[in-house]
Amino acid sequence: MKAIVICPDRTSALPFFSRTVPVALTPALGLSLLSQALTTLAEAGAREVMILATDRPEQIRRAVGHGERWGIAVLVVAESRELSVEEARQKYRPADATGWLPQPHDVLVANRPAIAGNSPLTNSQEWFDGMRKWLPRAAAQRVGVREIAPGVWTCLRARIEEGVTFEGPCWLGEGAWVRAGARIGPGAYIEDEVMIDHDAVVSESWIGPRTYVGALTHVHRSLAWGDGLLNYESNSFLAVPDAFLLSPLHPAQTSATRGSLLGRLFALAVGLMTSPVALLAWWRSSREKVAFCAKRRAVVPVSAGTLSTIREVEYAEFPGMSGLWRRWPQIWSIVRGDFAWIGNRPITREQAEELTGEFEQLWLAAPVGLVSLSDAEGCVDEFDDEARAHASFYAAQLGPKLDRQILSRLFCRKLFPFL
Repeated sequence: MKAIVICPDRTSALPFFSRTVPVALTPALGLSLLSQALTTLAEAGAREVMILATDRPEQIRRAVGHGERWGIAVLVVAESRELSVEEARQKYRPADATGWLPQPHDVLVANRPAIAGNSPLTNSQEWFDGMRKWLPRAAAQRVGVREIAPGVWTCLRARIEEGVTFEGPCWLGEGAWVRAGARIGPGAYIEDEVMIDHDAVVSESWIGPRTYVGALTHVHRSLAWGDGLLNYESNSFLAVPDAFLLSPLHPAQTSATRGSLLGRLFALAVGLMTSPVALLAWWRSSREKVAFCAKRRAVVPVSAGTLSTIREVEYAEFPGMSGLWRRWPQIWSIVRGDFAWIGNRPITREQAEELTGEFEQLWLAAPVGLVSLSDAEGCVDEFDDEARAHASFYAAQLGPKLDRQILSRLFCRKLFPFL
């Protein structure tokens, strides 16, 4: 049996999604709209499916391959514009042709969750409303999904801290992380590798994959993906400028793992000017009978974020000193190019292996730094959940603007510790 799937154009009723991927590849509860359409057709008996794509057809081809995943033969045809259902039938299905699925299942439009339909989609609220219908079937199709409360479905590797409250219907995707005090639901659909920070609220909303929702942020009746926020009732769109409120979670596009030449020269000057600190550390270690200088080893990624391609570097600290002065020897790590001034704190190979999920492994996608976002936020433990969240966030937002914010916060914290 044969069938056709129409992939919406980027100028369709869902331009919000086409900012990131073709609309047909938008995930809805873990599966793309196109995958849902092909699953529906395969279950209906289709064995040959023609996909008509106008928006980035090369991405569509890479996503579906030859259709092996669904047990069908797939052919992707590039079109100059989005065809209507009737136009697709007239162009590709002769009136006397046999071997096709019966109407209306012969031509589907991959434009909404739930059972893919072939009716025009007029607004984004229709798309969101389809999520509730798709929820029971999505839970049945994905392996490892469990219902932790009435109407609250979570994937196997979702991480939920203590103090999180849920109100169904809700969906929590693979690798999603919800921090303490957050309130999720009702009607909250959170895709894979999303982080909801502490005390945030998500209700009647969809959060796209690899998106960070900041602490105390309230997302209501909206679609959020990366730094984009669309209120589906008013159809108003905002690109959120503050990365601490809403931002994408993927490694920043940089290959820099070493400090810049200017930063290394500055570190050399600072190290020479503050060299009396070493004498003070020696005196304190003698008085307190502790080691003068302790050697440590840290992992540095060769390819950002990959555990299999990491090297180890040696650095030092003064056990007898406190605060940032304890890290004074690491200034010379900056001079050597092993550290940067600002980055993620060094961790051992054993600690790196404890990082679970793509979000936590972002820790390895940023340079090792003398000071970190965790320092600016006042974290006590350098490897607890709070530190992991800040390290991954830093890797996703790596750039001069965030570095300036870290320095500013760190300066204020040290100068005004009572604030």
